[in-house]
Amino acid sequence: MDKFTNILLAEDDSSDYEFFVEALEKISATFKITWAKNGLDCMAFLKTNKPDIIFLDLNMPGYNGRDCLKFIKDNETLAEVPVVIYSTSHYIKDIDACFKTGAHFYIVKPADQNLLGSCLERVMAQLSNTMEQPDKQNFVVGVSTAMES
Repeated sequence: MDKFTNILLAEDDSSDYEFFVEALEKISATFKITWAKNGLDCMAFLKTNKPDIIFLDLNMPGYNGRDCLKFIKDNETLAEVPVVIYSTSHYIKDIDACFKTGAHFYIVKPADQNLLGSCLERVMAQLSNTMEQPDKQNFVVGVSTAMES
């Protein structure tokens, strides 16, 4: 957890941002979070900053999470930064696209803050051990594997 003190969250919904921060506060006291309110803000921030980990919402106006993910993975300086998708979408096509583009994990936004905290803790603990993308079966965190197509 301590490895990821500088966190970027690209999220257009202020309630989801606050929910995320509150869950994160329950599992770590040492972090600095930067909030990008849309994909354009995310990419602008990343042109001059390199966070320890990036969380991306998929469904943002303008540049969406997939656009940001591609931007990150195509950038030599940022390509090694772990990217975790944080989205309401549980559609297999979204999950597959993010897996193929190189996201490290995919968290389907839970309604329960303790569950989100557990998901964040699991993802960051695993990334602390290895920065490798997990296999497809362990890519999605926090929901059942029964997803819609």
